[in-house]
Amino acid sequence: MGTSHRHKATVKGQPNWGEASKAVSKVAVLVAELAELEANPPENQTKRQISILHDQKERQIARNYHKAIGRLVNAAGGIDGVSCGISRAIGHAGISVIEKFVSAVQEIITNGLSQWLQRRGETLGGKSCHDVVEIIRQYVEAEVSGLDNTAANEAMECVLDQLEEQIDNDTGEVEDEMRAILGSVDIKDLIDLFFGMYIYSHLLQDFEEKLEYERGSQAMKKAMEEIKNKILRDIKALGLRRDDKAIDWSKSGGNAFIRAEFNRILTYFTRQ
Repeated sequence: MGTSHRHKATVKGQPNWGEASKAVSKVAVLVAELAELEANPPENQTKRQISILHDQKERQIARNYHKAIGRLVNAAGGIDGVSCGISRAIGHAGISVIEKFVSAVQEIITNGLSQWLQRRGETLGGKSCHDVVEIIRQYVEAEVSGLDNTAANEAMECVLDQLEEQIDNDTGEVEDEMRAILGSVDIKDLIDLFFGMYIYSHLLQDFEEKLEYERGSQAMKKAMEEIKNKILRDIKALGLRRDDKAIDWSKSGGNAFIRAEFNRILTYFTRQ
């Protein structure tokens, strides 16, 4: 996942952006050190000492990628503006795309898949699950015209890939599967997946080229993969502590949950 879009120089001069950049660079250094430690553990240290050193580096990685996220959020106007979709730098496209996705799923459940497709100039006949998901993709994704839209679209790609995996390849099952997803914690898990990949995509767009220049292509890929995995792992763990009470997704409750969940995720990363 990557993009040719990058921040303009005026944004790169922003202090929070600079601190985020330093934090991501530090993650790359730590990831390389951790790999070296695992491949060639010091002979003059005990297994316990090596284990302690390993844990220290893991914690340093976590602190630095959390710092990177926090600084980017601050540069975009702060948690409240980002999580409500006010900030055009980070938040606006993300909130718009995930709300549109949840609304589309709800409409398919309420009015039926055939009617939803007809309203978009399509028919159900002969379409596979993949075909249906592709139509949903085209409907919910933002027009690509900036960093935030690109990040939102890349995050939605992951959600729709996950959705397709959960639905059988028989279109007759799509409505039933979507109904099951919306009526369970699965939709909340998909929302969390979206926000995790959305945050990661912003980090990747902002620092991929700089990191590759500083550390080389292989080190950049390892560092960014480590950041992605840790973001998704942390958000999944955070999801276990959320309130999984039923949501009326057809009303304002759905949008309220989406924004509150984004705020909760951002708060976790910026206060660690």
